[in-house]
Amino acid sequence: MSQQNPQGVAVANLTKSFAELTVLDNISFSIARGELLAFVGPTGCGKTTFLNCLAGLTPPTSGSILIDGVPADPTRHNLAYVFQEPTALPWLTVRENIAYGMRIKRLGARVIRERLDTIMALVGLADMGDLYPNQISASMMQRVAVARAFAVEPDLLLMDEPYGQMDIKLRFYLEDELVRLWDTLKSTVLFVTHNIEEAVYIADRIIILTPKPTTVRSEIVVDLPRPRDVMAPEFLAIRREVTELIRWW
Repeated sequence: MSQQNPQGVAVANLTKSFAELTVLDNISFSIARGELLAFVGPTGCGKTTFLNCLAGLTPPTSGSILIDGVPADPTRHNLAYVFQEPTALPWLTVRENIAYGMRIKRLGARVIRERLDTIMALVGLADMGDLYPNQISASMMQRVAVARAFAVEPDLLLMDEPYGQMDIKLRFYLEDELVRLWDTLKSTVLFVTHNIEEAVYIADRIIILTPKPTTVRSEIVVDLPRPRDVMAPEFLAIRREVTELIRWW
């Protein structure tokens, strides 16, 4: 298990119970600043509860969550969340949706404008800024949500199976886009997925969760160059290793 790193995110002994039901059981891990970490877990293992604790939306029963050595606090840290379903606000344009988080944080007009221009170009939405959500596809709306999250330059970006509803070809395209955006902006990302191939494709490391009561089963480093070839022997070997670790689910 990785050791806690004061220059990143450190989760120690995170436990969450609801009455007699223990959902999260003594989870510990760390994320280095600028790392893209994937979590793979079975359906019903408490991934949403896990992310809500990390985001400060739900208090843990016990344990600690530190960002740069101090307790995670949504009023102090930039914490961003991308959900599985698109969350674009229908009364705002694409450009206004992406700027929304920055305006909430009261960033200056010049900063907002510069970040918008950069991020919209990176996600391929530069020509769609004046359109409304009902004028774009579901995949484009998810790109809006991802761009909005990166735009606030989060201390920690939480992504909850954001491409789970996409077909295979589109998912690969959006995964490439995510990696390019992450590599350019150097954000710290925690990406939750059911999809083993997706985890191996995007992540620096993969942490495998158990069924409830959920704890860490194992951790695998993905030391492969990007862009990754899903048919390369090294890629297939890591995918097999992860698959073997979860066969007992």
